[in-house]
Amino acid sequence: MSAPTARTPPPDDAGAGTVAALGIAVGAMVAVLMLAAGLAHLSATAQAQAAADAGALAGAAVTRETAARGLPPDPAAACAAARRAVTVAGGALARCEVAADGPVTVEAAVAGGDGRARAGWKGVGGGPG
Repeated sequence: MSAPTARTPPPDDAGAGTVAALGIAVGAMVAVLMLAAGLAHLSATAQAQAAADAGALAGAAVTRETAARGLPPDPAAACAAARRAVTVAGGALARCEVAADGPVTVEAAVAGGDGRARAGWKGVGGGPG
């Protein structure tokens, strides 16, 4: 038999599993936070778009009403109606524009998102013009 040889002890890797688990946990947490931020942005954009839609429709209703009386569009009245509708929908009116033939374009903003909509009445519902 041969004489026993001295064996080198294995490297000390105690705690390596803990470090790996922490790395995986941190990576998962970062992924969840990024997903949450993305969903929050989508939600804010959807709310802003809904507010812009409501504002454009409210403004177009005013221009239709004005046209029904045989008057030209009143941008101040249309944009005031758009502002009220956007505010009720939880947004802030960023821009309101009334075209000479009646369509209203509205841009609305909500913290984290923005939306744009255009509405008019010509050719819809038997409106004037």
